[in-house]
Amino acid sequence: EYLNLSNKQKVVINLWHIETFEGGSNSRAKFLEKQAIKFNKENNNCFISVSTLTEEQLFLNLKENKLPDMFSFAVGSGYLISSYLQKLDNNSQIRKDLINYGKIGDNLIAYPYILSGYCVISHNSLLIDDNLNNFISNTTNKKEIKGITYSKDNFINTSKVLIKNNYKNLNKSDYLFANSTYEAYLNFINKKSISLLGTARDVSRCKNREKNGKLSSCKYIFLPNYSDLIQYVGVSKTIEKEKKNYALEFSKFLTLPTSQLDLKNYGLFSTTDVKLYKTDYMCDFEDELKKELTSINVFTNKKDIDFENENCFNNLFNV
Repeated sequence: EYLNLSNKQKVVINLWHIETFEGGSNSRAKFLEKQAIKFNKENNNCFISVSTLTEEQLFLNLKENKLPDMFSFAVGSGYLISSYLQKLDNNSQIRKDLINYGKIGDNLIAYPYILSGYCVISHNSLLIDDNLNNFISNTTNKKEIKGITYSKDNFINTSKVLIKNNYKNLNKSDYLFANSTYEAYLNFINKKSISLLGTARDVSRCKNREKNGKLSSCKYIFLPNYSDLIQYVGVSKTIEKEKKNYALEFSKFLTLPTSQLDLKNYGLFSTTDVKLYKTDYMCDFEDELKKELTSINVFTNKKDIDFENENCFNNLFNV
């Protein structure tokens, strides 16, 4: 197929995929690569190359005026690329409660195409009276076990999802600090905390450990109302003319049912009205995220992100 392009010009689109939060059970980059292959089958002269970058690598490339044709990104990197993205057409596939977070003013410049969510995971053996609202520390075998752990020093606003779900007046002494979402997960696994405020990735990890007998039974409370765990796609203003239409089509392709249904294989959720899960805990998780969500504009700058994160943490713990 590569050699038999019916005399069409070969088009290669470079897509930079930047991750600023943990995803689901499998790689979002692999999801993009799979969609790129499917898109190529419909457009056999168009090839999409996916490169995964850290936020720091993105910054350094932009500093050297290096740009891709397309970006896949989330909150924490969006503010770095907002001036490089072109306006997109409205997209009726995307949920109305999510689409505005990819806008600057009235201009839509990024489509949300992957959704994840938050969950409170607790050790059943450590819960007292099954009351999760207080996240109160307790002592077992003379060892203090903190009430809750999560990372607050990153791009996602973990405290806000608790506030949006009416958790309040928590005691800061019950909170166990973590430098990253993975460190928070390790705190929980090692029973340094009763509960973990985690993401879909943590749900997948804990469920797998339970299944393999490496973790005692846990309670899962899937949180509605708020999620900033959203991946977006946008097209560069500097894209070459012969690539532009393909890039715009691929950005829409990612939001079509044919692509969104594949998210089921990655432990993630749709930004459209597609229903992915029919049974089990992922169905319950999806039902909560199907309710109307609030989020943060993906182009919010780091200073404002940090301020809002600290403000929400202080309000939650009455600091």
